[in-house]
Amino acid sequence: MSDLILHHYPESPFSEKIRLLLGYKQASYQAVAIPVIQPKPDLMALTGGYRKTPVLQIGADIYCDSALMARVIDRLYPDKTVFPAAYEAVAGGLAHWTDTLLFKCAVAMAFQPRALASHALFSDPDAAAAFMADRAEFTRGSTELSMDFSIAQPYFLMHLKRLDLQLASQPFLLGEAPSIVDFSTYHCCWFVHNNEAIRDTFAPFPEVLAWMGRMRAFGQGELTPISGAAALAVAAAATPATEPVVKAMQVDGLVAGDKVNITPIDYGLFPVEGRLLVASLEELAVVRDDPQLGQVVVHFPRLGFKVEKV
Repeated sequence: MSDLILHHYPESPFSEKIRLLLGYKQASYQAVAIPVIQPKPDLMALTGGYRKTPVLQIGADIYCDSALMARVIDRLYPDKTVFPAAYEAVAGGLAHWTDTLLFKCAVAMAFQPRALASHALFSDPDAAAAFMADRAEFTRGSTELSMDFSIAQPYFLMHLKRLDLQLASQPFLLGEAPSIVDFSTYHCCWFVHNNEAIRDTFAPFPEVLAWMGRMRAFGQGELTPISGAAALAVAAAATPATEPVVKAMQVDGLVAGDKVNITPIDYGLFPVEGRLLVASLEELAVVRDDPQLGQVVVHFPRLGFKVEKV
């Protein structure tokens, strides 16, 4: 059994990105189905307050944000890399644009009135109110997930048209093999396409639909469900495997061991506090002492987060 534990829920688009990548890598992993809304006590014990979905656990090392998870998975399963060296900068930049601006458009598309009218969650007034209250708290202090549908729709359709033209001449976005750009783009499309009421959005774009079929065929790997309690037991029994990285810390004016907060800069603005362990140009990580789990290390990508001394 793989040491990977994915904390996710089925409707989460960024979880779909990681599930599909694990399928492409033909990986086996364990998975915890977490609640869609707070409270999430098991997950909070692992992350120290980070709320976004999914989270990847390897023993007592906890990886936050799908951008970092994708690199960790690619490192563990190096065959068929999705980060080709010849496109390192281009792929990284495109994947970040897709995970941010295109995803913002996809959210507006997925929550348009026509989509919500047939959504099971919103047919229950109490469940809908609880979801909206949770997301209001999740996005408090941020406008990064907010885009008016009248703006988002033409942006989204424009990109689908461009994708359709490009995919007419090659099977994947950077050529003959999928890259991280494909996985990031797929989860945005999947989020909209997954709602049958608005699936006709894709009807004018047959090459996009064919590409989505090729991506979907990778599957989701060999998934074994486990409970949140079982995942916590794994963390409590493990020792973090991360070594400190200090030579790149000069960009922050910090040193290993400094007490810091690491916080997203887009939404879900809940800081995670700990002792700084890694502050490279690619990654940030802190050591936390949890009363239930003992010592855990929580990892973040550099891009999209800020680190501040407490």
